[in-house]
Parts: sequence; C-alpha cells; structure tokens
Amino acid sequence: MAHTAAQSSESPPRIWGALLGILLLRLIFAATVPLVPDEAYYWTWSRHLAGGYYDHPPMIAWLIAGGTALLGDTPLGVRLLPNVAGTVATAAIAWTADRLAGPRAAQFALLAFAAMPIAAVGMVLATPDAPLLMGIAWTLCCVVQALSHPS
Repeated sequence: MAHTAAQSSESPPRIWGALLGILLLRLIFAATVPLVPDEAYYWTWSRHLAGGYYDHPPMIAWLIAGGTALLGDTPLGVRLLPNVAGTVATAAIAWTADRLAGPRAAQFALLAFAAMPIAAVGMVLATPDAPLLMGIAWTLCCVVQALSHPS
C-alpha cells in the first residue's frame, strides 16, 4: 500500500541530508581521481555535441559540456553534472521507496543504492550510466505516482 506525504513527513530532512552528503563525497572523489579513458572519450564528444554517437546516446556528452562550461576542462568539470544526475537518480529511488513503503524504506533504499558498487563508482565517473539511471528512476517514480492516483 502506498504511503501518503503526511505519513512520511519526517523523512525529507534525513533524506536531503543524506543526498547532500553522498553528493559531496562523490564530488570530492570526482575532483581528485584522474579521468579514465572512457571519460576522455565522452569528453571529446562534449566538444562536438550531436543528437547521438556511434555507440551511445548523447546525454553524457551534454552533461559533460554543461559541467565543463561551468568548471572548465578539469576532472570535476567533466564529472559535475553526471554526479548531479546520479544524485537525482538516488533521490528518485528514495522517493519511490517512500511512496511504496514509507520513510524507513526510503532511507534504506537510498543508502543501499549509494553503497552498491555500480552506484558508488558509476555515479562518480562520467559515464552514460548516470543519465540512464536518472531517466529510469524518474520513470519508475512517474509509474508509481500514476498507479497511486488513477484518473
């Protein structure tokens, strides 16, 4: 059974604090770890934006282009917006868990997702995983919302 916002009113401060902490930790690693070859490949795409590339969709290039426009051609510039996308995906996972099972489930889902190796590494590096996961997680949120409030 889906929980209402009133039932989960204590969850947002903890969830937001955890999300902020996870993002800050990821950004520290993002700023200090040198780019891996795949990231350099995607960074090259970001210098020549297109609607798609030979082996991937374009969102990672667009995110890198935005981050490097803000912070320059640095590891943090390359990884800034993919890290934000990973944090937005984590928020969507927590929100969905909260809607389906309450605040405790949201906290568990957030921490479990953040600790998974694919999220712990994949959301720090600039790879297509972060925007893909963000899209999938928010699609799931929309499905849960639609099923909770049918017309």
